[in-house]
Amino acid sequence: MLNILVPVDGSDNANRAVLHARQLAQGAPAARVHLLNVQTPPHGRAGLSRLVTQDMIDEYYEREGRQAADAARKLLEVTGTDHTCHVEFGNPAVEIQAYARDHHCARIVMGTRGHGALAGMLIGSVANQVVQLAEVPVTLVR
Repeated sequence: MLNILVPVDGSDNANRAVLHARQLAQGAPAARVHLLNVQTPPHGRAGLSRLVTQDMIDEYYEREGRQAADAARKLLEVTGTDHTCHVEFGNPAVEIQAYARDHHCARIVMGTRGHGALAGMLIGSVANQVVQLAEVPVTLVR
């Protein structure tokens, strides 16, 4: 089975990457598109520890990650493309590379800019970091 990883954040660029991955999947005899949203919760909860539990924070970010993948999921469902959706927590580039390795993804298809464009300009884009870390081909979609 051809496993294709598409990191998604709800942006138009990520959705274009989903469309590209959908084409690749439809051309393969057996393929699955893996949608991955990586949440980067802020560190520290100064003053909130009595009001908010870690479980509550995790549930919030899990829900946010699922919502960010909604449009991408619909793009795959409309054509019946086999897919799965996951939310991870941590550094986006590291989590994307680890997910691709752990789920035996043959390739990564991703948008060149997502919702983190400002941060990308300051510390280097997630796409650039993924290209450096990935052990499989990475296709960047504009």
